[in-house]
Amino acid sequence: SAQTSHPQTVRTVGIINVQRVLRQSAAYKNIRPQMQKLKKDFEGKFRTAEGKLRTANKDLQQERAILSPEAFAQRQQAFRKRVDALQRNMQGVNRLLERALSNGVKKIQLQARDITKEIAGELKLDLILSNAAITFAKPQLDLTNKVLSRLNNRFPTVTIVLPPPPKPPAGKKK
Repeated sequence: SAQTSHPQTVRTVGIINVQRVLRQSAAYKNIRPQMQKLKKDFEGKFRTAEGKLRTANKDLQQERAILSPEAFAQRQQAFRKRVDALQRNMQGVNRLLERALSNGVKKIQLQARDITKEIAGELKLDLILSNAAITFAKPQLDLTNKVLSRLNNRFPTVTIVLPPPPKPPAGKKK
C-alpha cells in the first residue's frame, strides 16, 4: 500500500505583541536619554561652528568695499566651501545618529527573539505568531508580558555607540 504523507499538525501556539515588547522594554526606554545627550553634544558643536561662520560672513561683507572684485570672489568662494563642509558634516552626523539608534534597537530585537525562542522551548510551543495578523486569540496564548519581563531582567539597558564615520571613497584626497 502506498504511504501518504500527512502534514504536521500545529498543536500549541503562542502570540506576542512584538511592538509592545520593544516599546515598553527598559532597554528601549534607556535609549532616548542617550540619543538626546548625543544630539545635544553635536548641536552645541555645530552652533559654535555656525557662530564662527556668521562672524566670518560679517567680516567678509565689511571687507567687500576694500577688496578687489577678484579677491572678494575668492574669499566668498572659500566661505561657501566652509558652509558646504559644515552642512555635509551635519548631515553625516545625523546619519551616524540614525545608525546608532537603529543598531541599539536591533540589539533589543535580537534579545527579545532569543527569549521568545527560549519560552517556546520551555512551553513546547510549535508556533509563535505576531499579534499584528491576529483578529482574535485567547488571552492565555499571549506571551508578551512573559517575554517583556525576561527581557527587562536580562537586558535592562543598551549602550548607544556611534558607528565610525564612513571612509571617503579611495582616490579622493582632500
